[in-house]
Amino acid sequence: QSRTSEKKFLKYLSRHGDIKKYFFYESYGVYAVVEFASRDGVASLIEAATIPSVSHESMVPFKSRLLSLRSVDSLTHQSGLQCQPQSSVSISELIHRLSSEDSVEQQITSLTEVYQLTEENSRLRFLVCSLLKDIAAAYFPECTIRPFGSSVNGFGKLGCDLDMFLDLDSISGWNVKLPKAGLFLEYQMKRTNSERAVTQSILSVIGECVDQFGPGCVGVQKILNARCPLVRFSHQPSGFQCDLTANNRVAMISTELLYIYGELDPRVR
Repeated sequence: QSRTSEKKFLKYLSRHGDIKKYFFYESYGVYAVVEFASRDGVASLIEAATIPSVSHESMVPFKSRLLSLRSVDSLTHQSGLQCQPQSSVSISELIHRLSSEDSVEQQITSLTEVYQLTEENSRLRFLVCSLLKDIAAAYFPECTIRPFGSSVNGFGKLGCDLDMFLDLDSISGWNVKLPKAGLFLEYQMKRTNSERAVTQSILSVIGECVDQFGPGCVGVQKILNARCPLVRFSHQPSGFQCDLTANNRVAMISTELLYIYGELDPRVR
């Protein structure tokens, strides 16, 4: 975002539709996450965006929902943008806060409140999953990318990694009901000798696309020979270190189980 006021920023976006929620945060610059009241607002905003004009570089023409705000006028100073914290407080500040509590139980509660993920941070994590899904959907339109682990099980703290799961169950071919008689159609697909080989192949291609086309995705590593194959990268616009896996259903179930434990008794956290 260029150095502009919050009021001017929101007024500009409101031309495209009603804004439902928004917040600002810092990560390699000042960013804003904006939720429109309808998809039409997002579509209108993206339609109005242009390809960057540069003289000494070439652009990879992949359009995402990550947009940069520019101004042709003289830039004004940011007028008190309130950025939501994306990392935990300093140790000295934490010690001062804990020392003011009257009991160990209050200290534990205070510690949890300080370190736990905020609503804004959780929204940002789901947004990153959605942005990554836009890349994967070029090959698997019906896929879903879901966060798992500390990002959603209730045990996460500000600054923790973002673990993601590429869910292909809807197009995996399992539980397909075949007709008892007559003709039917099925897709012609490439076959491999194991589900692991399929996972490695899919993650290899997705990892290459993230590396070559994903705005702000740097340091991409394809760790395909691990027990659970994964793609690891840093997402600079959000500041998250990300791991993407596929066919990791056990991890999803474990995430749900830990979330239930935490809901039944907050002391578990």
